[in-house]
Amino acid sequence: MITYLQVALYMNVSGEVKFHCGGAIISPHHVLTAAHCVTGWHSDRFTAVAGAHNLAFPEATQVSIGIAEVMVSELFYWEPNSAIPVNDIALLRLASPLSFGEGVDAVQMPDQDEDPSVADHCIVSGWGALEEGGPVTSVLHAVDVPVIDQLYCEDSYPYLIAPTMMCAGYPTGQHDACAGDSGGPLVEREERFGSLCEYTVVGVVSFGIGANSPCGLLGVYTRVSSYLDWITGYIAPNSPQKKELRVRSYSRGMGSRRAQDGDFDQ
Repeated sequence: MITYLQVALYMNVSGEVKFHCGGAIISPHHVLTAAHCVTGWHSDRFTAVAGAHNLAFPEATQVSIGIAEVMVSELFYWEPNSAIPVNDIALLRLASPLSFGEGVDAVQMPDQDEDPSVADHCIVSGWGALEEGGPVTSVLHAVDVPVIDQLYCEDSYPYLIAPTMMCAGYPTGQHDACAGDSGGPLVEREERFGSLCEYTVVGVVSFGIGANSPCGLLGVYTRVSSYLDWITGYIAPNSPQKKELRVRSYSRGMGSRRAQDGDFDQ
């Protein structure tokens, strides 16, 4: 289970704190999530819970940390014809750093233009609904989904599927992300030198194929490799990429879906 790299994002709405979205730990100070989860809200509305598996029964590894800053891609927008999120990526700066160790650690970032190949199997995880229309779950679930050919993905949806997006799932309907999984990570774990390497975050749960489509079909994810310069500009502010490359002209978005034996939230 990939509990250690995942966070549950809670939001305070009118004094009531509720589970809202997912996210991935990418440094002791930063969480990667979807822009549509956080845009338009002040950072003090959110709390990140790390090291959790069952949100209803906190474990010793579980820690809650406030959010000091919300950083949404400057290129994020809602596509007017389909109302899908484009450039759907955001960073959260934590109010205090996470201590890595048992139960809490960071996911690896991909290299520039390093993407999984078609049919490669990735893992999407979250606390979202287990079925279409169902409630979110307190237990973290994960499901294996294959990467789908980009042209097939574009042909399966009548609106924008940009190069900065990627699709994963089953066209015939099997396992998928679902409502409540938005912002959560799509990760790949490859075998190198005869053993499995660390998890690499390749996508962020964004939206599902089709308006109000049922969970279990294709999920659309923000392609993380398309935003590495933007991400680096925040998490490594002294890097050479910081000044001119904080924003790049990417047009992409992504969605959240859920699996029948896993939980995903939007």
